Amino acid sequence: MNVSDALGSALDGDDWQAVNRLIDDHFFRLLFTQPDLLLQAFDTAPPQWYADHPRNLMSSTIAELVRKSTSTLDLTRVQAFRDWVESQPSPAMRDVLGIQMVKLRDLVAHGWFADASALADGVLNMIRTAPEREEGLRDVQPQVLLSCGVAKLLNGEVDAAAPFFSEAIRWSTIGDEHPFAVYAREHLALVHALEERYAEASALLGEQPAMLSPSNTLQHVYEPAGLLARLLVAAASLDSAGLGRGLDELDSSVYDGDLGWIALHARSLLALIDGNPLSAIHRIHTVLSTTAHRTPPATLAGSVLRADLAALYQAAGDLRAAEKMLSSPSRGPHSSRPGVVIPTARQALLRGRPNLALSLLQQDERSDTVMTPGRYTPSGAVLYASAELAVTGTLGASALELAVTTVNHHRAHGALMNASPELRQLLFGQIDYAFEVPQPWVYRARIKLTPREQEILRALQTHPTINMVAASLHVSPNTAKTHIRALYRKLGAHTRDEAIWLGNE
Repeated sequence: MNVSDALGSALDGDDWQAVNRLIDDHFFRLLFTQPDLLLQAFDTAPPQWYADHPRNLMSSTIAELVRKSTSTLDLTRVQAFRDWVESQPSPAMRDVLGIQMVKLRDLVAHGWFADASALADGVLNMIRTAPEREEGLRDVQPQVLLSCGVAKLLNGEVDAAAPFFSEAIRWSTIGDEHPFAVYAREHLALVHALEERYAEASALLGEQPAMLSPSNTLQHVYEPAGLLARLLVAAASLDSAGLGRGLDELDSSVYDGDLGWIALHARSLLALIDGNPLSAIHRIHTVLSTTAHRTPPATLAGSVLRADLAALYQAAGDLRAAEKMLSSPSRGPHSSRPGVVIPTARQALLRGRPNLALSLLQQDERSDTVMTPGRYTPSGAVLYASAELAVTGTLGASALELAVTTVNHHRAHGALMNASPELRQLLFGQIDYAFEVPQPWVYRARIKLTPREQEILRALQTHPTINMVAASLHVSPNTAKTHIRALYRKLGAHTRDEAIWLGNE
């Protein structure tokens, strides 16, 4: 007899001890597979049953939370459960973890991601020291691990989030696979997709659901991670139509959830593919201004959205605005992530500074804060090859091979948008791709000013009028104007300020 049948029989026979055992061992399984039956048990249970088994106060609170599609816990019940656990001389590990999860949930809800990450470390230590055999842990532990992984992800510790999700997969596939296993896999797939490991993400994703499950189901709580991972995979394939359809399937609960910023990130990628950056720019600015407490630069969401803004401004040709985004103060474990370094290196290429782009990517390679340096991600490898080709006029075999193998291995065809026209001629014949590759960014040729041009630039910086510039150069005003116009053309500038900014190393 399976768990659902056993619970039905226990309820029919009014055997509340059996009901308690089944819910203790299989609460989350039942909440996934038989929520109505589980809620029937909680709704019809005699009051003494709750008094004899206080753990069910917490279980019924969680089930009610799902049924009403709300995020507000019944604090009276939560406190009663906490008092009961703390009164035990040796409380069960699953109950201690339950209290920690309430704390974690509160920290994440307030946007206190660093504190949530620290609490996740403490929870992991508890799990590691738990007895080998603990009733109900197999049912509870995957959800605990996943919540800790999300806290790590939100705090920008992407590399630290992946092991939590992997461990959640392991726990949910011991013996009979838990219904939760698919969502643990999808959260790990999301980490892979955020790190441009799209082939690995695709391998973890099952068949795409047509739409989100109803809001009063536990599936609805966990499904967004898989939907968002699929959007990023579609963007990597340059599948504009598929990406657009996927975005249309999302509802407000996804955008308002902890991972809603990833949906906005996917919209930014679609805007780059379709060549329509302005609407995405406005949307991101609105979100950053209305969710400032959850998206400061020191959070992963804040850094990703600011990097997206920089990429969109770069595509729109407003390099000054892009520079402002890239120079936002940033503190935290993600500050040297490839997602931050790559748009900065791209900015250098757009300004005609390929040597600076090489330096940035090489410096990132020496960083101890990320597991995979930017140059070894698909976008970074393509950018590095573009920069090397611009600096030397040729492309070394190692840089070309790295770009080809990285893009092919990860199926990251979206990274090809970073290729310069010169690199495309060398690269595209060795890449297997099915879609036209847009070119949202046009890199300037390497700018090297002559001594005379540098003198003109310094004169512009120092003197506010044409006559004063001419006098400092010992030429007539008309000759000074001719020199200045030629300098503007070389730098791609339209104004004095822009010329000074573009000309500065």
